[in-house]
Amino acid sequence: MKQIRKTSLVLSASLLAIGLILGTVSAKSNALGTAIGSDLSSAEIKAITVESWDCVKEAEYGWQVFTDKDSAIPPTYEKDNNFKYDPKLAPSSQALREVKLIDKVKPQDLKYIDVEKNKVLGVKFQFTYPGYNEVTVRPPRTKQYEVERIRSYITDNDLSRDDYKKDQEKRQPKNAVFTIYGIELPGVARALSVWVLGRGNEYELEGWLEDWKGDNHIVKFGSLDFVGWRPLTAQIPSSIPQDINSFPQTKTLVFKQFKIRSTPRTSGEMVYLFMDELKVLTDVFEVHFDGADVNFDDEDKAKKEQLKKILDRVGCNGDGGASGGTSGNTSNTN
Repeated sequence: MKQIRKTSLVLSASLLAIGLILGTVSAKSNALGTAIGSDLSSAEIKAITVESWDCVKEAEYGWQVFTDKDSAIPPTYEKDNNFKYDPKLAPSSQALREVKLIDKVKPQDLKYIDVEKNKVLGVKFQFTYPGYNEVTVRPPRTKQYEVERIRSYITDNDLSRDDYKKDQEKRQPKNAVFTIYGIELPGVARALSVWVLGRGNEYELEGWLEDWKGDNHIVKFGSLDFVGWRPLTAQIPSSIPQDINSFPQTKTLVFKQFKIRSTPRTSGEMVYLFMDELKVLTDVFEVHFDGADVNFDDEDKAKKEQLKKILDRVGCNGDGGASGGTSGNTSNTN
């Protein structure tokens, strides 16, 4: 019996060791290999504020808010010059909603924020009938929140009519560039957080992300049924594609919008919500190697400098949608 127990212990220890080795190999398999390898700085984890609503341009109301009961349905993705957004929609028989920026307010736990300069996003809405009601909170369709994406394949679908008349050998298909609206997240994002001031309403909050392939993913922040300021966190699954096996390796996500959802048990009172400090926990490490600075053309150079450009846009002096800064400690972990 002792011999059997001893053999079982040895076998269990061996299996555990094999599992640890395989786990270590699996954890590192996503990293792009170089001739000399990487040291402990092969991951650079940062918590970065990508939106604080302090520097929203061209939209004095902040972000756009819609309900699924609105009489005027906005364009889902594109900018429609014929659509004029109204931040205070007149009440209908089914819903009302309003959005605006509130000055000189902040969560008291955020000691690094100057309350005299701070703004938060205020959202007000109400539904007449219970059920699965929905509220969308998204960036305005302005240049500040434009994100250019390049298709990962060559296509001639975007050729002009004159180009189509040419012989196929003379056509010039290309990687077409298209524009979406949102906040481009720097690096490989691991989690999102946002501060919410709630008043005990039974709603759920979720975030929508778009990956580099154009697919949408939903992450859950959780219940809004609490009172006071609270940070809500959503983990970003590793199954969402954010890198490839060539340099530059990182393929960024774009935060598209919040969704606020009710259930049939949700009461029908007026809802007031306030948001501040949308942050991303992200790995901004990009592998470096001898020859990484050699450029074929301007397009090649721009792709390699994409991460730096996104980080430069963080802050009120940038041109992008990010309007915060780096907070917390930067940790380098393998």
